[in-house]
Amino acid sequence: MSIGKEKENYSVSNFRERNEIIVFQEQYPEFVVKNSRIVELAVKLRLKVASLFFKRIVTGSEKWHSCQEKLSRASSVGYAVRKRILFYKTTLAKCGSGLYVHPNVIFYYPRNVLIGNNVYLNRGVFITARDNVSIGDNVLIGPNVIINTGNHIYNDSNKPINQQGHVSEPIIIEDDVWIGAGAIILKGVIIGKGAVIAAGSVVTKCVEANTMVAGVPARAIKKRGDTV
Repeated sequence: MSIGKEKENYSVSNFRERNEIIVFQEQYPEFVVKNSRIVELAVKLRLKVASLFFKRIVTGSEKWHSCQEKLSRASSVGYAVRKRILFYKTTLAKCGSGLYVHPNVIFYYPRNVLIGNNVYLNRGVFITARDNVSIGDNVLIGPNVIINTGNHIYNDSNKPINQQGHVSEPIIIEDDVWIGAGAIILKGVIIGKGAVIAAGSVVTKCVEANTMVAGVPARAIKKRGDTV
């Protein structure tokens, strides 16, 4: 099911560079390039033109996916990131402020993706949203994470699996969740507020709030704040 689009303006001024670059700039200020007023105006103009172009693209169309693929191969710093963020903010069903998207992030069925504020998508995140994928505020998603609302139907052993269709259920990731590198989140899962998903975990069941899970399939390890 598609979600109605929520319009929100993108401002160059609310962009925050990734932490590695910020730390470098603080340690080596002599290498910081301070853009002139003219350069900043040029960047704003380029983003404004890009915004007008993105608004003409039908979300989920062949053109949309072609544009996503091109932007996903661009740099992980500077103007390229701003343009990639602008693309998603302009075209996804919902996309809040403070988004950061590394290269090689890919969405399938983008009309069903809803993203909150201050969400960080690391390199290689892959989201298939046959059903709704809802990501809350202040969520960290590590590199090469897979989030997939769909599954092949395979019950009939007399029929090829690729002829049996799919089944799907929504995935909800609540606020303040950290999903570690290489984790897989499967259909129907709700990850509660403040939960931590260990790297490499396969999450097949809902995760309670403030709980760390790990393993294949993922199981509860401890609560946040526990000493053991």
